[in-house]
Amino acid sequence: MINKPIYPITFLRTNNLQITRLFYEKIMNFPVALEQSGCVIFRIGNFGYWGFCETEEEIIGPEKVCLTVVVEEREEVEEWHKYLMENNVKLKRVPQISSLYKIYNSFYFDPNGYVLEIQAFDQDSRPIGHDVFLKKSESDN
Repeated sequence: MINKPIYPITFLRTNNLQITRLFYEKIMNFPVALEQSGCVIFRIGNFGYWGFCETEEEIIGPEKVCLTVVVEEREEVEEWHKYLMENNVKLKRVPQISSLYKIYNSFYFDPNGYVLEIQAFDQDSRPIGHDVFLKKSESDN
């Protein structure tokens, strides 16, 4: 029997690790969890990680990658929007309701061209385990 994974980590490529690090560490306020040769891994919330590794190869289709950050309430999507606009983050789409998915979200581009989504689920459409993440977050504060 195999064990369940303990956490997710997503690795992406970047042509400029320094600019990527500044964006995620200083603008997004994601703490560096680990530095490796040519790579930096950020902690996203309490249970996830995004890693960026430098490459000289062209990054094809970065706009097809969507990195999503989930917040608790619609107001937080609006707060993030205001904050990201104040920090000159490139906007893809302003905050709006998606009735299809029962979410409120907005989209931006990171320095690599990856899409960054800030999203809040409606109360009745939250995934299983959502409340567990909230309890863990509250206990960490």
